[in-house]
Amino acid sequence: MDETPEDSRDIPTAAFVKGSVPEGVRPSVVEIPASDFEPDPDETQDTTVQVDASGKATTSVTRTMRTPGSTIGADGTKTPDASITNGIWPVDSLIGQINGKPLYANDFLIPREDRLRRIATGTPNEREKAYEEFRRIIYEAFDQFVNNELVISEAESTIPDEAKEGLLAWMRELQEKEIASRGGTRSEAERSIEEEFPGMTIEDFTKRQKNEALANDLMRRRVRPRAIVSWRDIDRLYMRNYEVYNPPLMLRVGRIAVPKADQAKVDQVKALFAEGKTFEEVAAAMNVPNGGLWREFKLGAQGVDGIPDLVEDLKVRIKGLKQGAIDGPVEQRAQVSWMTLFASKQAVARSIFDPRLQLQLRRQLEGERFAIEQNRYLNALRTRWIAEDLLQMRERLFNFALDRYWPGRRPAASNALGT
Repeated sequence: MDETPEDSRDIPTAAFVKGSVPEGVRPSVVEIPASDFEPDPDETQDTTVQVDASGKATTSVTRTMRTPGSTIGADGTKTPDASITNGIWPVDSLIGQINGKPLYANDFLIPREDRLRRIATGTPNEREKAYEEFRRIIYEAFDQFVNNELVISEAESTIPDEAKEGLLAWMRELQEKEIASRGGTRSEAERSIEEEFPGMTIEDFTKRQKNEALANDLMRRRVRPRAIVSWRDIDRLYMRNYEVYNPPLMLRVGRIAVPKADQAKVDQVKALFAEGKTFEEVAAAMNVPNGGLWREFKLGAQGVDGIPDLVEDLKVRIKGLKQGAIDGPVEQRAQVSWMTLFASKQAVARSIFDPRLQLQLRRQLEGERFAIEQNRYLNALRTRWIAEDLLQMRERLFNFALDRYWPGRRPAASNALGT
């Protein structure tokens, strides 16, 4: 039965845009043509099966939609969208499975979409660099996701049956505490979480906290005990960086050099020293840079004799100097020079028996060992849990991202770049 009033009439959707309602239109019942709600794109789904040399079959599902490439403006009109090339827009793709859980491209791409678009629209002369950055973002996102999934799956599988009920009780208590800290009511807590983490519910938030706790506990039990640091390791690291913790003495040499041809300046310097002026005062009067500081030498076990880039005559002069004493004038082939020794500098040495330094070295070694052992453990999990080739899954994700964000704009050198 048609319940449409006799006096009703069709009006365009643009009439509902603020400021564009035609005069005299006060609709109480409006019938909008069904065609206005029909989507423009024609969505298709392609399923491909690839068989490798060993006879293993891999199924890939990709959804795309064909569209004239238009956007709807404020006035309801459609204008072409140049970012959609040839009317093909990849919607989503099943790139593989991990532990029976399907992985879709959008799960990786949507959170990074703005950044990927910005990289893909860079200038032509930066295209190869942008392409590598594009690849790095995709690879890191995929590897991080796989590692997290494996660790969480392993952690959940190690929970004994008698402890699962306690885990559920802990999650309920965690959720109650989160609600109490975010306003006291569930609606207030959900609003607070939505503002901080768009699209996340309080159940998702609690699940994430649970996963983090399980992952940290698994790493503590399975990886941390393998990151063992002994006293011998600390001693080796200390000796390898001995000069860092025991800085050598820095010998600071001052020099005033005047060309022999400029006899007036030579006489002026001689007169100043004859008046009893200090080296610093003469250097200031003659506008010598850095207050007359010529060079700083790092002294090793051989002292001045161990300085490699110093001629013998200068070594003899420096060894005969005392701090504040003036050596000169000494006539050389093209100049007359005066030299002195400034106060030497040496940073405070740190003994290996310094408790703070020992703790610093231990933490450094523990961090390095933990990273190594964690990588080994994750590789072992990949071997045990993953049935499909991760590299193929990662490449399918990367190629799908290129089709979506970089269609027709790939750099010429992209095919030569390694994966």
